[in-house]
Amino acid sequence: MNQSLFISLLNPVLSMVLSTAFFVLWSFRRENTYVLQLCLCYLAVAIGFTLQSFDFGLGPIASKIVANTLFFGALFLLAAAIILRQGLKVPVVQLLLCVAAGMGCLLWFFFAQPSFPARVFAVNYGLGAMCVVALMRLRQAKRRSVIDRMIVLVAGLRAADFFVRPLAVAMFDSVNAGQSPPITSSYWLTTSLSVMVFSLLIALTLLTAVALDTIKELEAESETDPLSKLLNRRGFEQRAALMLERCARLNEPATLVLADLDHFKAVNDRFGHAVGDRVIANFAARLQAVAGPRAAVGRVGGEEFAVLLPSADLVAGRLFAETVRTAFSSEVPEGVPTGTMLTASFGVAGRFGDEELAPLTERADEALYKAKQNGRNSVRLSFQRPSPTPLGDLPAAG
Repeated sequence: MNQSLFISLLNPVLSMVLSTAFFVLWSFRRENTYVLQLCLCYLAVAIGFTLQSFDFGLGPIASKIVANTLFFGALFLLAAAIILRQGLKVPVVQLLLCVAAGMGCLLWFFFAQPSFPARVFAVNYGLGAMCVVALMRLRQAKRRSVIDRMIVLVAGLRAADFFVRPLAVAMFDSVNAGQSPPITSSYWLTTSLSVMVFSLLIALTLLTAVALDTIKELEAESETDPLSKLLNRRGFEQRAALMLERCARLNEPATLVLADLDHFKAVNDRFGHAVGDRVIANFAARLQAVAGPRAAVGRVGGEEFAVLLPSADLVAGRLFAETVRTAFSSEVPEGVPTGTMLTASFGVAGRFGDEELAPLTERADEALYKAKQNGRNSVRLSFQRPSPTPLGDLPAAG
């Protein structure tokens, strides 16, 4: 294999390998559409570099126009994927303006005023401008983990390469303005090398990000109840334990609220499980809405729920429970037959000192039992302090 052919095939083969890797990742979790966009991005790069070297009967000018269109399309997909991964809105208009400016200048310097160096600047500066637009949008991202910062850093380096490399090549390499240099020229060698390096760097960073995202999603699924969208018992206990530790360090109060839907079995028996599921989902949504994002809210049993309110005392816990109880009993959820009476009972226990989750739960459960015994559709509080340690269990002095 001669040098020209090796250089021509280097980036297409590498890009196809990376495209395949992202396709495999997407096939495992197809709801992550940004991974599919990354797959299509590298596929477009592979086809584009192939057309740069082999025109397949299109002619040299047409093949290069198509190739550069694919490069702009690939970067559009890459920028959109990175931004969508952060849950941000893609700046489509700004990105398309960069594409239009770059491609417009490219066509001008192909047909109106032929100049290879001008075409190089047009394409690279258009691509660089797209990177800047993406970076500006990523500044709005709330996630700032190490891998997120790495993605921003790599994108910034790629933008700098688009702006600096054409200038460096123009300074140190004499390029004929009327025709493209051979594939073995310093321009094509630096272009191929920079694309290869940044393709690998960006791909490895994004592959790591996708893997970490997948792990987090699987962990979240293992801790989430699919019907209510709340934490399941395992997830709630883990989150609540961490919250109690934090409250203890900050010397802040915490209150646990247990809730149980009244006569829920009768609702299921009378109207069916589909209606019962709607009741569960509606009650869960009310709990989460009133509790807010800082609280730990979980479905810990069939019709049993738990809410740990950080920085909240017993009075705040009672107010929370009464708010949910009143709202739930005063409105029939959508999909539930009109006239159906739905109520819930609540037990509230405020934390004493460094009380752990188990005894706190036991006291809240005793208060909930009293609410059930008192006719349901009510809130009961636990004023009982946790049992002191018996003297016989204390360590001996000396």
